[in-house]
Amino acid sequence: MLTSQGIQQSIDSQVQRNLELLQRVIEKQISEDFRKGEKQIDDYINRFQSEFEYLIKERVMKEVQADEIIADLETQRIEVNEYLHELTLIRELLDNCKPTIVN
Repeated sequence: MLTSQGIQQSIDSQVQRNLELLQRVIEKQISEDFRKGEKQIDDYINRFQSEFEYLIKERVMKEVQADEIIADLETQRIEVNEYLHELTLIRELLDNCKPTIVN
């Protein structure tokens, strides 16, 4: 038969095993939570990095497009000036070809 001291030791032993088991479960859960947290942080950093790289790429493309637009506009400005010069010469020619009306 178990004595009260034996029963107490048996209960203490069970309590100790349960505490150790609980400690391992808590440590495992904490470890899993930290892994999940680290993964979430890594995912966030990766999304941020991707978005940042996309924005940099967009900015570079717009700068290149702006340079191309400026070059095109400059070319068109030169062409318009050439046409204006030609029109001025044509107007002068036409003015010189007008018949003079004598009254």
